[in-house]
Amino acid sequence: MLRNRRNSITAPKKPLARHKNAAHARTRFTILDIIRMVCGLILIGFFAKQLIPGIFGRFWSRETTGEGPGIVPAYWRDYKLPLEFSHRQLRDYDGTRSDTPILLAIKGKVYDVTRKSGLYGPRGTYRQFAGADCSRAFSFSLWSMRGLRETCSDDLTGLSTEARQRVDEWARFFHERYPCVGEVKN
Repeated sequence: MLRNRRNSITAPKKPLARHKNAAHARTRFTILDIIRMVCGLILIGFFAKQLIPGIFGRFWSRETTGEGPGIVPAYWRDYKLPLEFSHRQLRDYDGTRSDTPILLAIKGKVYDVTRKSGLYGPRGTYRQFAGADCSRAFSFSLWSMRGLRETCSDDLTGLSTEARQRVDEWARFFHERYPCVGEVKN
């Protein structure tokens, strides 16, 4: 009885029918299809940029022409550097206006951090450091979130030797990576 079932279940094998022009049956893309794909990729990139600050920052940010600390960005070429900034003037360079660079000050030195606008710009993680001298906030340890919550202050009095060393390390970090465009005057 089992043998009869097996035979009834299996059907005779038929050869698969092939298209006469199987080699020519490929999908063809028209110019309109290619334009749609490119536009779709651009839209996906745009939305990814909006959702994740800093992504594609190297390509779509308000980059300056300089890469290293020795190259002066194009915005500053008409000025005689180093410039002097008051705390009030420095606030104008916090990244909220697209026609001005983003400046950050530490220990009285002003650095142009515009090429990292994803970090220091209006939507960046370190936006509170832009347009101000927040030297005291850099005195906290790397893993302490207190430095991000503190109000900006350039007053370093009362800091321990270890905290002053951290500020010095951060000042060296900015000096090695960003062009210094001026100083904060008291």
